[in-house]
Amino acid sequence: MQDHGSSSLRRRLQIVELARKSDAVKVEALSALLGVSRVTIRGDLNYLEQQGYVLRMMGRARYNPALLHAVPAPQETPTRLCGPGPSRVAGAALRWIADGMALFLGGGALVHRLLPQLVVRQGLALTLHDLAMVATARQFLACGVHVTGGVLSDEEPGLIGPAAEQGLRSHPLDLCVLEVSGIDSRGRVLSRFAGAARLYAAAVSHCAKAISLSHGSDVGAASGHPVCSLDALDAFVVPHDAPPGVLELLARHRLQSGRKADGFLEFRKA
Repeated sequence: MQDHGSSSLRRRLQIVELARKSDAVKVEALSALLGVSRVTIRGDLNYLEQQGYVLRMMGRARYNPALLHAVPAPQETPTRLCGPGPSRVAGAALRWIADGMALFLGGGALVHRLLPQLVVRQGLALTLHDLAMVATARQFLACGVHVTGGVLSDEEPGLIGPAAEQGLRSHPLDLCVLEVSGIDSRGRVLSRFAGAARLYAAAVSHCAKAISLSHGSDVGAASGHPVCSLDALDAFVVPHDAPPGVLELLARHRLQSGRKADGFLEFRKA
């Protein structure tokens, strides 16, 4: 994809990413999300259609299905994400969220499952860096949505970089909810992606409280990028069948078993 303006290039890449992760994207929604006029969005869509990235419809566009075979599958383990268990792990965060709170929600399938459940809370203000989650939030919730800004990378999903971190810090936040890929042997929570790890570290230091959701990865995970120490978290939620080593490590880092429910265990700061 070639373009002479770096800002329009970034915007068009964002539109392609949104279209790829959604059934369809509306001109009005893209205009509001990206902060440009509908005329500009229509021009972007015309360009992207000419280049073969999207197919135009009445007032909206969708990702060209002919390109789907060239797009890597989302980096999730399907067997871990099917059934009610992951939704219960995600829903455990609801207890930490009150009406009127300002939240930063990181990316990932678990946190994405939390979004529709937030319909039971009123007056929320969300800060997001995953564009697919922006579309879901606008679909299910009547609340303020702030996008961090930043850049899209070919290596990882979501907006990242110094601009994303600056956007995150642009206003006070009560709580961040982060999905992590594991815990290393030093008691640090890990993100699969380097850019997201830096953004999430900024979120933990900026937000009043921080909680992590996990699929229950093994202790001493060899892959991943450090976000923060377990000591910096207020809560850590894992599936009820998480490996015993994870539970022991959580307990050694001032996180004590605080709540047990069908599908998950919640460890809270002592």
